Amino acid sequence: MIPMLRAGSFTVNEELAASWARGKRLRKLLVEAPDGIKHVAVELARRLSEAGFDVIVSGRHAWGGCDVGVREALSLGAEGVIHLGHHGHVGPRVTEIPVLFLPVLSEADPMPAFRRAVLEALSSGYRRIAIGVTVQHMHFLGDLEREARELGADPVTGSLDGFRGLVVGCMYSSLSGGEASVVVAGGVFHGLGAALWTGKPVWVADPFTGEAKRVDVKTAVARRLEAISRAIDARSFAVVVSSKPGQMRLRVAELVVEALRKRGREAWLVSLDEVTNEALVNLGAAEAYVNTACPRLAVDDPELFPGPVVNPGELKYVLLGKLDGYSPRDVFFFDARDLA
Repeated sequence: MIPMLRAGSFTVNEELAASWARGKRLRKLLVEAPDGIKHVAVELARRLSEAGFDVIVSGRHAWGGCDVGVREALSLGAEGVIHLGHHGHVGPRVTEIPVLFLPVLSEADPMPAFRRAVLEALSSGYRRIAIGVTVQHMHFLGDLEREARELGADPVTGSLDGFRGLVVGCMYSSLSGGEASVVVAGGVFHGLGAALWTGKPVWVADPFTGEAKRVDVKTAVARRLEAISRAIDARSFAVVVSSKPGQMRLRVAELVVEALRKRGREAWLVSLDEVTNEALVNLGAAEAYVNTACPRLAVDDPELFPGPVVNPGELKYVLLGKLDGYSPRDVFFFDARDLA
């Protein structure tokens, strides 16, 4: 039996953390976790400290596998990072310091909500249903597939980075095979991303509330179209580039600046770790913004930007001066040829 640490309604493999650190001869560790499961990081740090490690708990946000606290760890003299709650690297891999991605598993039963979501999808005429899970619920995947079959569905399960059924906030390739999708996750964040990415019907099965809900993308798409329309008329652009390890797309940001200047627009680069409205306001007014950091910022937190914000894949509409052919997938995808 593998020792599992229980913290509230979550469990984590504490022995894996300890054996990883011992195997790499690490003594001083930084433990980080996203908001909502920081209490798990605190409990794991306590256990590791009792086992003889020198442990520091990070209080910063850890938004995903793209956001490993490399600089924080190195500045504190940590020899390794234990990153809780995400499956692995998103974007460029961290090489400056050893990193262990340690899943935190939820004990919340997803089956009641999942059953309702599958039945709704079936009643809407969709039989071939892709199943997506966040890392907190991936240990339920086999049970979910069996339940879907018993209900009369034909479950389809793809993979992401070697994890069957996994979805993360900016990647949903595991859902590509279905006529519709059911995503097991808390809230609507992952469901909305899945609907924008796939362009197909998506239901969210929330294990924490027991609710099943079909995702409506109309509001999100309308907001994207409105932002692009406003950006078409802008003459000055601040192009935001992230300093987070997995979000730093400097070359993309440079291409965006070149394309805007070539077409007579004013454009400059802005480097930020955490994108905040205050930081952008303090840097001075731009009429519009291009976000090359996390693509979900433009969708879920556009108020962080003092003016209309577009992602690199949406910039082609700004340069063309029209919205013809817009696809919500442009939130995520960027093709440099569109800026030529």
